[in-house]
Amino acid sequence: MENYVTALTCGIFMLSGCSARVVTVPPGPLIRVEGQPVSIRCDVKEYTGPSEQDFEWNMLKDAKGPKTKIISSFDSRYPDQSYSKRVASGDISVVRLQDNEVELKIAEVKLTDAGFYECQTPSTDYVISGNYMAQVQLTVIPNTLKVSPKTPPPVIAEGSDLTLSCNVTRELIHPTYLSVTWSVKNGTMSEEILTFGPDGDLVTGSRFAQRYAEGGIRLVPGRNGAFELVISKMTMSDEGNYECKGMEWTYESGGNWIKIVESTKEMGTVAVTPTEPVILYDSTPCYIVSTFLSLYGLIITSMFIREEFFRTKVKTNQDVNSELEGLVISPCRQDHETKEEE
Repeated sequence: MENYVTALTCGIFMLSGCSARVVTVPPGPLIRVEGQPVSIRCDVKEYTGPSEQDFEWNMLKDAKGPKTKIISSFDSRYPDQSYSKRVASGDISVVRLQDNEVELKIAEVKLTDAGFYECQTPSTDYVISGNYMAQVQLTVIPNTLKVSPKTPPPVIAEGSDLTLSCNVTRELIHPTYLSVTWSVKNGTMSEEILTFGPDGDLVTGSRFAQRYAEGGIRLVPGRNGAFELVISKMTMSDEGNYECKGMEWTYESGGNWIKIVESTKEMGTVAVTPTEPVILYDSTPCYIVSTFLSLYGLIITSMFIREEFFRTKVKTNQDVNSELEGLVISPCRQDHETKEEE
């Protein structure tokens, strides 16, 4: 009789498609950083019964080891004693996202939280069919991200180049990736200039996109986590407080980049001093004065030459007259002198 009822019930639901319950969690392993928040979603589909489903979370150190009860969406007495204080303080919580979906949240994950997390749903189905639980592995690594910027010059002349150096490193314990972002802050508004990584791509802020395309901003990757951003021909609008942000990422199954930790360091405030404006004068007056002085010089020079020539000519005439006079007077003098001797 019981088998008949079960078959009849399933037969009724087959008219609309008798399906099996499916509980899903993200594909793992999930790599997270100690001290950072962790969220793990769980949803259920293809079920019968109430639309709002209940969820329970358990933790296993090994995939097939003993379970430790963490938290329930409907039973406040569910947590094991080892988790009760963290649940009571809100460090561990469960948040309902939809009738069929919840999220396990850990505010500050610990290294000891590493293990396998199991999401299970109590059955509300007319027929027990499908999977009622799913597991995902959580790996917790130490926070080794370090961001070490170099202080830029506090004052720079307008039109000069500014180099912003920032070193971003981490210990490679598990496959993780880095990115670096430069930003400038004026007052309360902060604008991203450029981001490099984690997949090797470059992303520029909206105000700096055209400038980067024209070569006015360029990235100079170095070794051992050293990165340099060069801003050419600084303008007055480039003044502000510059920051460098390093981020560590993990690439999870399904093609999703997940940021697992970040650190922002202030580089320093840069002021831009304006250059002296170049005043262009009308050259016409200068040309007129120059022409006048040239003509004046020519006139004075010609007058000087004329005067010298005249003096030379007079002197020459006087010398000739003297010589002629000597030629004429000399015979007379000779006759007079002869008579006196006699």
